[in-house]
Amino acid sequence: MALTVGLLPASGNANRINNIPKFLLPISNKESLIQWHVKQMLEVCDEVRICTQSVWVPVIKNMKMKVKIITKETSTMSDAIKSMSNKEETLVIGMPDTFIINSNENIYKKMLELNNNIVLGLWKCDKTLKGKVGQIKLQNNNVISSKDKDLNCDYNYMWGTMILKNMFNYIDSKKDHPGKQIQDWIDMGFKVGAVKQNGVYIDTGTIEGIKQLYKKI
Repeated sequence: MALTVGLLPASGNANRINNIPKFLLPISNKESLIQWHVKQMLEVCDEVRICTQSVWVPVIKNMKMKVKIITKETSTMSDAIKSMSNKEETLVIGMPDTFIINSNENIYKKMLELNNNIVLGLWKCDKTLKGKVGQIKLQNNNVISSKDKDLNCDYNYMWGTMILKNMFNYIDSKKDHPGKQIQDWIDMGFKVGAVKQNGVYIDTGTIEGIKQLYKKI
């Protein structure tokens, strides 16, 4: 039986916030962003893997999480995902520099209940994020259009988590991240399922996002 594997790509340069890795930002006096994601994934996955640069391996090991660490220097997110997985596995992909405020349920569980090859976890797209994230157009809970960081896009939903089943060979490691392939997959005939999530999606990739995070928690 194929494994369900949680993947957390954390191998970027962290150059947007003075070389501080965003996934290490605390959300309480006991938990960081990446620890929160690992906890969510361990509830629904057989295994959790983190891809990171060698400099951060001792820090992650010191957290004593039940994860497999894969060392990889700077790369695209898509490349990191392919390096952590194989074609037989169901891939549960999280963004370790994000957090969901006021979420009262596991953010991956309902997604795994769908049978689609591709499933996206969606949140309402805040006006401050429009044009800065991957935005999604829905029809009967299926994704019919996707635009990535398009300033003219008026779609009301954004994706923040992703599940890929039997899609390993379709991941282009040269792309910045798999979100840039969503429209390509739709055009190829794949039905992309979606789960509308509750809570408020926080992207800590910028100083503004970090301020929002600590204002709300």
